[in-house]
Amino acid sequence: MFANTISNKWVETTTTVITLDLIVFEIDRVSFGIPMTKIARIISSEFLGEDYSLTQNIDILDLHDRLTGKSLVSPKSIVLWSNARHQIAAIPIETVPVMVAVPLDRIRMLPSDFRQQNPIGIASHVAMMTDDEHPELTIFILAD
Repeated sequence: MFANTISNKWVETTTTVITLDLIVFEIDRVSFGIPMTKIARIISSEFLGEDYSLTQNIDILDLHDRLTGKSLVSPKSIVLWSNARHQIAAIPIETVPVMVAVPLDRIRMLPSDFRQQNPIGIASHVAMMTDDEHPELTIFILAD
């Protein structure tokens, strides 16, 4: 009379969430992310001091100027990353970047018309985070 069945409540299921590790920083209340695989180095301004020779012959991407119209006078960090042309580029930022693991299902490609018309059009993708740690965080990803 009794069947040999196992109730679903006793069966453990594990799901693997595939994520992309991003180095995330904010400029003028806009969050940007760079895939960890493209990061060459992050230099603290304390280490750099007034000696910018570490960034000589490197393209400087002044996102602060693009968003606010003013260059950043004293950056707290400089992010060195491999851009779409496989050259090292530097982004001066006024914060210390953090690493965020973003689930791949939260990342979407930006439309090409948005990229051409918007000052943050250098971003190729956008990630939307809505968890306890990052409520309603939008990250523009500089992958290209």
